[in-house]
Amino acid sequence: MFRASLAACLLAGSLTLAAPVFAAEVTQERLENADKETGNWLMVHRTYDAHRFSPLDEINKDNVAKLKIAFTTQFDQATAGGRYASARNEGTPLVEDGFMYVQAGWSRIYKVDVRDGRFGKIVWKVDPEVDRQWISDATCCGAENRGIAFWKNDVIALTLDGRVMSINKDTGEVNWETQQADKARAESFTVAPLVIGDVAIYGPAGGEYGIRGWLEGIDLNTGKSKWRTHLIPGPGEPGFETWVREDTWKTGGASIWQTGSYDPESGLTFWGTGNPAPQIDAEYRPGDNLYASSLVALNPETGEMKWHFQFTPNDPYDYDEIGETQLIKTDDGTVAWRAARNGFSYAFNSGNGSLIHATQYVDDVNWTTGIDQKTGLPLNYDPEADLQKYAEGTVGVRDKVPGIYCPTLGGGKNWQPASYSSTSKLAYVTSNEGCSAYLPTAAPNPTITGGDYNVATAQQEWNGRLPAPEGTVLPKPGTGSVVAINPLTGEVKSKVHLPARGNGMLATAGGLVFMSDRAGWMYAYDDETLELLWSFNVGTSLGSPPMSYAVDGKQYIAVLAGAAPSTAQIEQEPALKYFTPSDSLFVFSID
Repeated sequence: MFRASLAACLLAGSLTLAAPVFAAEVTQERLENADKETGNWLMVHRTYDAHRFSPLDEINKDNVAKLKIAFTTQFDQATAGGRYASARNEGTPLVEDGFMYVQAGWSRIYKVDVRDGRFGKIVWKVDPEVDRQWISDATCCGAENRGIAFWKNDVIALTLDGRVMSINKDTGEVNWETQQADKARAESFTVAPLVIGDVAIYGPAGGEYGIRGWLEGIDLNTGKSKWRTHLIPGPGEPGFETWVREDTWKTGGASIWQTGSYDPESGLTFWGTGNPAPQIDAEYRPGDNLYASSLVALNPETGEMKWHFQFTPNDPYDYDEIGETQLIKTDDGTVAWRAARNGFSYAFNSGNGSLIHATQYVDDVNWTTGIDQKTGLPLNYDPEADLQKYAEGTVGVRDKVPGIYCPTLGGGKNWQPASYSSTSKLAYVTSNEGCSAYLPTAAPNPTITGGDYNVATAQQEWNGRLPAPEGTVLPKPGTGSVVAINPLTGEVKSKVHLPARGNGMLATAGGLVFMSDRAGWMYAYDDETLELLWSFNVGTSLGSPPMSYAVDGKQYIAVLAGAAPSTAQIEQEPALKYFTPSDSLFVFSID
């Protein structure tokens, strides 16, 4: 387990000679007070409460029109791996005292000196040399990374092929690495770890192929697992009765691919879980299917589940609820708020999970007539049924009748993180609008024998889903939006429509909300009205949400490139089909 990449260490050693600057340790106290380090961005959502809010205000409503590129940094060629033309950068850079830490394409990790504001100087690089062919065969949706974490003097990184790595922050030396995801079960890591104390928490993607999801806490002192909590309960565990058909719990899904949040006062960490597997063929897996499509609150020291809430029981729509949860302090306690993929935003008492409200935020919802404001369950939910039919016509019949449902299979909100502004008191969400139609079909049984996984099955995507028959008419075509919501009431304050969903949100004390999209655009909106105040196209596809940092009091906005435009965006702007994928960083400032 304790091994280092010789090439990475040699490169790190030679480059570090040019910049012998050693940072302070990132302690638990610093992480709990990360908001006070106004120029730094110390974790993937900046703060434990997942607000993605920067207190910097040098760039504001009055001068944002002057924002321009300060510098770009190219990490590597956007090279292919198997069926994936290039890796996808969906993470958020970390910044500490003028140094940026990035996980870029194919899980490579970089330290970049950004102190002079004109040139991003790469200090070291660690290449885990991931198995690209395996990633091509056994991951559903692209070779994406969503970020890294700090712990003391180390960078903690996960790799697409299932490793956890500890890397010295100053030198780039690999302290240790360990294989924690089961490649034979098509488990992969795309999530950024969340560090709490001496524990890093994470879980595997792979719900498309019938994994049994879990969250794990690894002891960063030893590189050994401290606890692992399965998100699909087994025999004798609470919730097992919600898997009615024999053995379906073994391949039940509930994957993890967005980082959770943490409340130091209650000592709870909050994570959203993926869909039950197979995705669309609910007939394969009768029952409510806990704890898929749920929010779970755990003790980060032990992994013990304290409470849970399931948004769409027996989920026949692929409404993962893997997104992050914003924690908002009020006079009455802490509210756990999230915009769910099923088209409603939910507010809970963070201590016990009791519902405060559930409110529609997408334009069109037809899968249910509403949410019971006492229980949080869909009004169409039948507690006596093993198969939920919800609203008529939205759940298809195997190989006969498609289900036509709104919002789309992709949401509502998906993994793309929301933000919350402590100045406007509003949350900002980038969402899909419109509807989907799919025909359920009997999912092939996953090939699991003695722990072996048939990777060839992965390319079939074990999801029980076929396209709707030709001529099926959708109630609304797919588009995107940005929504400003009062999270304490659920009221939608303003909304703007876009051709497609963006990459996630950043709110700042300058009264601005930033977003990027896969068509190469950066946007800045007024945080009260969502009026567009500035936009700029970088000429290649952006894949990550923006972030902000400062050096010597000067504010910067940064975003990672590494994606491809969506079909909807290319249809609206044909020139986008000529975009070349890039593995790079764009940084903006005002002179």
